[in-house]
Formats: sequence, structure tokens, C-alpha cells
Amino acid sequence: MRTATLGSALFFCSAQAFASSSIAPGLSYDSSNGYHVVVANLDSSQVDVRVAMPFPTARENLLTVAQWAKSESAYVAINANYFGGPQNFPCGAARGHGVQHPAIYAEAGNCVTTLGWARAKGAVFNSAGHEADPKYASQYTELATGGGLLLQNGQRRDWNHVKLEERRGCTAVGISADRRKLIFVVTDNRACTGKGLQDVLLANGAADAIHLDGGGSSKMWIRGKGYVNNEREDRRPSVAIVARPGAGACAGIWTCDPSSLRQRVRCLNGVTTKQACLGGCLPNPRGATCVPGCPSGDGLYCGNNGIPGDPGTLYSCSQGAVVGSTKCPKKCVYMPAGIEDRCQ
Repeated sequence: MRTATLGSALFFCSAQAFASSSIAPGLSYDSSNGYHVVVANLDSSQVDVRVAMPFPTARENLLTVAQWAKSESAYVAINANYFGGPQNFPCGAARGHGVQHPAIYAEAGNCVTTLGWARAKGAVFNSAGHEADPKYASQYTELATGGGLLLQNGQRRDWNHVKLEERRGCTAVGISADRRKLIFVVTDNRACTGKGLQDVLLANGAADAIHLDGGGSSKMWIRGKGYVNNEREDRRPSVAIVARPGAGACAGIWTCDPSSLRQRVRCLNGVTTKQACLGGCLPNPRGATCVPGCPSGDGLYCGNNGIPGDPGTLYSCSQGAVVGSTKCPKKCVYMPAGIEDRCQ
């Protein structure tokens, strides 16, 4: 696994209130003492904060942070889970847009601390044994797993000294006590300390936080700025966290309307258009698609077997609309007419 070991250091980042600049509605950025911080307003309809939606194959998920940002038309992107294995599989649970990452591996003690969130909710919890389980913590559409806790209930926690490598680049993500803000932190390549991360997270309103992959993986990309921290390496993390235009922003691409399962919305040249989706709306970073309907009634369908979608994903239809999806661990099996498709 290409991750770092830890030591201790004396670099200090004061917990003062930093002057910040706006990246986009609902997003602010500041940097101080080698710490780069983005605060996202989860209540804003102008911004959508997600784990990047996984592609069907491991090879397709080998993207740099900048490439993940481009694939999601994002304002901001950072690396997320640790990675290793034969094709940079994420270590621990990963979920984006409600879709479980297609290929993961487990590592006891190091890849079990997960931050899950959805609009107006979030928590940090232990996901050991549930890395590939799409039903675990299903109230959260987004899951990112890191090396250990930094903050819990507003209190500092001793971090995982095996995985947080001080005096190199490091990355962290936190959520406020009222679950209305998500805070991203990435450091310059010699700035990181565990205490410094805690100071910055607390100063920007985080109550619960975890540290993510470090060293050459620690990158933050911002639209119009490029990479803002000075880490020289540019690895290809299999999972990234992105802040992208929301349904209320002029995104230029179709997104699913959060207020309706049967509608998608697009803002183009300042004009917002909504379109009814008879069979529901399927999220996609390249533009949400409308499902024409469930051809054989309610039940379970593999993607591209009667409804559009990823052929390795099992979609659930209810009352003629797609209401949920599960990424199959191996493949999605097409069944004869009259029998529901299933995962293998």
C-alpha cells in the first residue's frame, strides 16, 4: 500500500479565525501556515458535496484528483481513501451518490474509520466488516474511510500514528456539530501535524473529523486555481471527495432534483430548466439521465436490462420509478422474463 508511516513534529497552526475567500456560492477557501481549508455549506442548494461517483471498473477509477474534478464538473476536489492492492482499490468503505465503490479491500485498524453524510446528516463510525455492504449505514449516500479519528463530539482524539505521517502532506475531512458544514483540509508537503490538523478543523467549525490518505496523495484542486498545495507527487487515488454545482447553481449539466425522484434540473446561461422523468432520475457525473419507466413493473433490474444504467448495478423500481441502486460485488445477473434480476 502506498501510504505513509507516522512520526511526531513541532509545526504549529494556530486556531485563529482565518480570512477566507469565496470559491462559489456555498464554498469558501483560505490558507495559512501551509494548511489549505475549504468549508462547504451543506444547506446550500448551490453546491453538492459528494464522494465522486465510482466508475464501473477499477481501471476507470484510476484518476488524479484533477481528473476526478473534471469528471464531476467540480469546484473543488481532494483525495479520499487510502489505496493499494493490484489496481489501487480503496481501503475501507467508499460510497458516492448512493453507489457503493465496486472494488475495495480491508485493512484492520487502519481503514475502518468512516465519515458518512447526506444533506443535513452525518456521523463518524467504525465500518470494519462492512466495506462492501451497500445496506450498511444506508442513511448516508456518501462514505469516505480514513486512517483514524482526529475529532469526536468536538473533542480532540489521539490520531492513528501509523497512518498520519507528520511533516509531509496530509489530508483530513470533518463535519460540523449541526451537520451543516463539511470542512476539507490539505497541507503543504512539510506542514502536517496531527495537532495542527485538529487546530484548523476546530477553528473552522468541525466537531467530528478523520484523517485521510497522506504523502504524495495529499492534493487539493480548486477550479480556477489548479492544485493549491505544494505536494509534488500527483498520484491516482481511486476515490475523491468533490464539491460540485448543486441543483440551484448554473451547472450546465443535468442533475437529479433533490425535491423529486421523478425530475431532473439544469441551469444553462442563467435559465433553469426542469424535466419530468417518468421512471425516475439516475445521477451521473456526466449528466443525470431520465429513466423512461420500468418496463415490467416494480422489482429489480440490472442496468441496461430494460432501464438505462451501469450493467453491474442492480436498480430497484417502485411505482414505476427507480428508487434505489446497489453495486453488485461481482456482477449483475440478467434473469428470464418474470423473474427479478439479481446480484452475484
